[in-house]
Amino acid sequence: MRVEAEVDAPGGRVRVVLRGGDEARTWGKFVFGRLKGDPRLRLLVFDSRAAFHRDIAAAHGVQVAGGGWLEFDHAARTVMVGGTSTQFGREPDRGLTVALLAEALPDYRVDRC
Repeated sequence: MRVEAEVDAPGGRVRVVLRGGDEARTWGKFVFGRLKGDPRLRLLVFDSRAAFHRDIAAAHGVQVAGGGWLEFDHAARTVMVGGTSTQFGREPDRGLTVALLAEALPDYRVDRC
């Protein structure tokens, strides 16, 4: 899975970046924050290869406001959003995270755990 989308949201646009394997089910960590060097751009980044939330932040240049976990079931076309980053805490608005993912993945049902 490789998705990148710009989504209009309250407070301005958000770039949604999703990087995961091609397995039927993929899960891992995500972070939400601002792009280092351009604090006007907000980012929501999922990377199933990352062992820690800080690894996503470093790889994608994110000044992190919080994060959690995503679980994708590609066969059922669902995404579950849950958890909290032990390093950065939970992102400021879980409802916004769900809405951003729903916009970036229109063929999927996105819910909170």
